[in-house]
This record gives sequence, structure tokens and C-alpha cells, in this order.
Amino acid sequence: MSGSVYSASLSAALNDYWQALERRWTRDAGQTLRGGTSQIDAAPEPARWQVPPESRGHLTTCPIVAWAVDDSTQANRPSTPCDGWSVPDAKYVECRAADVFSQVGDWAWAKREQLAAAIPDLAGGPELSSLEDARQSLLTADGTMRPEGSIDAYSLPGMVDKLSIRDDGNNNRAWLAGWTGLAANSIKGGFLSTVGPTLKNQSVLVRWLANCYSLRATTIHATRNNTLQLIGQATRDLFEAAPPSEDASKDKVAVNAASQVWGIVSTVATALGEEAPGSIGTALTLIDFALNLREGKPNEELKFPQLSGFFAHLDAAVRGLHEDLTAAEADYQKAITGIRQRIAGADRTVLELYDFTKSSPDGDDSDPSASSRFAVDVAVVMEIAQLCVDAADIYSRSVLGKVAEASYADGQLVGRGVAPTAADTALIALREDVESFFRNTTARYLMAADRIRKAAEKYAASDAEQKARLENAIKDWHDAGEDRKRAGIDLDPRKEGVQN
Repeated sequence: MSGSVYSASLSAALNDYWQALERRWTRDAGQTLRGGTSQIDAAPEPARWQVPPESRGHLTTCPIVAWAVDDSTQANRPSTPCDGWSVPDAKYVECRAADVFSQVGDWAWAKREQLAAAIPDLAGGPELSSLEDARQSLLTADGTMRPEGSIDAYSLPGMVDKLSIRDDGNNNRAWLAGWTGLAANSIKGGFLSTVGPTLKNQSVLVRWLANCYSLRATTIHATRNNTLQLIGQATRDLFEAAPPSEDASKDKVAVNAASQVWGIVSTVATALGEEAPGSIGTALTLIDFALNLREGKPNEELKFPQLSGFFAHLDAAVRGLHEDLTAAEADYQKAITGIRQRIAGADRTVLELYDFTKSSPDGDDSDPSASSRFAVDVAVVMEIAQLCVDAADIYSRSVLGKVAEASYADGQLVGRGVAPTAADTALIALREDVESFFRNTTARYLMAADRIRKAAEKYAASDAEQKARLENAIKDWHDAGEDRKRAGIDLDPRKEGVQN
């Protein structure tokens, strides 16, 4: 639910609680006064009026006390003050019952404010729709790297599959036969052996990252939901019969539901969105409990006969809310820490591709003329370069850009009091690390394309037939707009006009 929906729902719930508490406390105070005493249960201070002995008989027939015991709703409160006429004694006495009931109303409001301050402070933020948007952007990036159904030759997985060198006997690619020798082996054994593992690992990283956003949203959503249910149940408890009626509220949502199924699979809070969960509507409805007083101990038919016991129960429930949220945030922190540890232990070449800057500048594009065992078709070499450019273009538009979009939710990664926790800060740093992987991958595909094209040019410089093939390949590139595509790829996804 959105922050505004939650704030409105919370305010309504607290007001319902306050009004129900004032009604219940007023009734209890009326029963106490009718008994001839001002010692009201759970009172935070002495009553303003201590009943004198001569007024006790009057209180058994006092119209204001009768209203408090039999009705206690503010709408039906007597509009005229009590004149103090005592029917049993047939005389006028002091009656300040109305003053006591006004004081009770002040107590009820103070308890509302006390509860509002005690529950987890989540009304000012975050906006869960922003966290859901961030998660969806990350899953969109994952979908680009791992589409459902067959792999299209023009999709990123299709391009990577065509370029990839694997250890499973995948040595029958057409281009492999069209380019062999030292230069080809350098590209194959270095760069092209990392494209497959990098794509796979990056897809896992993005799904993990999406799960972190989902986990954070779930902790907030569940705590908000449980808070509303707690207040709603407390409102009902004030007039609920003992034993509890069958229509008691449902069990609270497990705050750590997402962490219990943590893994590669999506852990989404399905109730996220603009509408509040259906159970909240019930929790905010005050049950109009029929008050049928009978002889016997006052309130013995209620779940909480004494308000002092009710307040103790409510305090414990509020502490439980905080404990659940703290435990869930600890699981959230563990999840992020676990991912960072996995990243720290991984080979960076399978997280962001082979790094050309750490190899010999001539090792992967040198002319292999010194070897008698090589074959080359410049058109095939140029096809490999084109595939690298195409992969970089998709990374730039559909992967790097989508991961960067998740940064728009940074301000919503907060907990109590709209303050980010250590885990929130760690998640932002994690997303920035993953974004840097995609930025490096995009740059390295472009670097590979440039080096492979340079190798083709070297072959063409010493062979007229290869030169013609190169010229035709370059013309095809130009006609297809590949040169413009190469020039349009930008490594800054936040630059205006760069991403679609």
C-alpha cells in the first residue's frame, strides 16, 4: 500500500481506537461512580472529583451516570448539566460526574497519542510502489538476459550463445572454421570464453538484487498491515466477549515471509500496490457490541474486564511489532551480506567479462602470419565484431539502463522514522556494484568489437581477396546502420536521451 493510503488508514484506525476506548472507559467510570467511588481502573491520575458520602445515593439515579453506563456514546451525552437531585435522599447534593467523564475523555486521547508514538514509525515512508518499480525494472533486465521460450538469434542470449566458447564440445560454429590461428585462439580462450558465464552470473545477480527490493518492501508492508490489524483488534477487544468471538482478526502477516523462501526464485509481496489488503477493512471496523448489563461483577462478560489488563496486553503486542520488524530487517541484512560475500569470492571475468587491459596489447589482434596453421574469412571476423556491437547495444539500452532505473527508489529504502538502516545503505551500494558490472561489460563488448575489427583490417592489408571481403562487410555495416549504432552506445544510463 502507498504511504498516503497507510497514513490515512492508520489515522482512521487510531481514531476508531480512541473513540472506542473513550466509550469503554466512560462506561467503566460510570459503573465506578455508581458504586460510590472515584477509584477508576487504569486511571493515570486521580479523578478530579472524589465522591463525598452524601452524593453516593444520588449517583445511583444520576442521569449523566446512567448515560455513561447504558450508552456512553458522545452523540447521546446529556446536553444539560446534572442539578444534583438525589432521588433516594430527596435532596440536592454535589454532582461533578460530568467533569469526571470529561477527564476520562482526556485520558483516552492521551492513550491514542501514546499508541501512535509507540508503534513502528512507518507512516511517512517509504512508498512501496517505488520499491516495486525498482524490482520490476530489475526483472525486466533479467528478462532481457533470460527470456522465456526459445532463444531468438537477435536476443542477447542468442548472440551470446553464438559467440560463446564452452567446454562441452561446442567447436562446430561456422565462424570457428572461418577463423583459426593465434589471433583467433587469443580471442576464443580469453574474451569469448567468458561471455556465457558472465551472462548467466549477471542474470542471477539481477534476480538476487530484485529479491532484496522485494524483501525490503515486504518487511514494511507486513509491518504496516500488522500494525493496522493490531489497532483494529485492540479496538474490538475493548468490547469483545470472553471467550473471543469467532470473527476475531486473522493471524498477522509474517514479517519475514520473504526471507523464509529466500533464493533465486522471486519472493514478491503479492499484496503490494495502491489498495490496502482486504483484511485491513475488517480491522478498521469497530464492532458495535451490544451492551446488555446484568447483575454480577461489572465487565465479567468481556475479554478484558479491567482496562489495566487490556493496556498491559496492548503494550506487549506493540513490543512484538518492533521485535518482528527488527528480526525481519536482520534477515534482510543477512541476505545482502550473503550476496556481497558471493560476489567477493567470484572471478571478476565471469561477472563483467574478460578484461583486455590486463593482457598484452598485441596478444589478441596480431596477424598470425608467422604460423602456417591458420585460416581466416574476414567476413566471419567482421560478423563476430558486429555481434559484439549488437550485444553492447542491448546491454546499454535494456540491461544497464534498467538496473540504473532502480536507483530512483534509493530514497524509499528506509525503515522506522524514514531513516535508512545499514542494510538499506548496503543495498544501494550493492546495486551500484551490479550496475558497474554491466557498465564494464558494455564497454568490454565494444572494446572486443574494436580489436576484432582491427584484426580483420590487418588480414585485409596483406590479402586482396580479404580486402574486398572487408570492404563489403564495412558497406553492409554502414547500410544496416551498425556504425551509427556503435556511435550511439553510451555507458552513462542516466544521461538524458541515451536510453529508450
